[in-house]
Amino acid sequence: MKKVLLLAGAALLLMCTACTKEKNCRCAVQGTQNVRIVTIKKGNCNKINVINYFDALDTMHTDVVVCTDYPFDSDSLIIIR
Repeated sequence: MKKVLLLAGAALLLMCTACTKEKNCRCAVQGTQNVRIVTIKKGNCNKINVINYFDALDTMHTDVVVCTDYPFDSDSLIIIR
């Protein structure tokens, strides 16, 4: 009985930590070759369409993006021939 309770407690703890884990979204800015990395606490990366951010001069910029949580190397360029 103790093993079952211990395993159930461990499973519950694992589920709780998995739900609150931050997720890195890779977002391609439409019309450019820029890639933005966005960290979200909850939600789905595919539902992010717009990113607002401030630059060094405190000017607010808006990027229209397409996001995914699929890991890829943002520095590489894939050329299909």
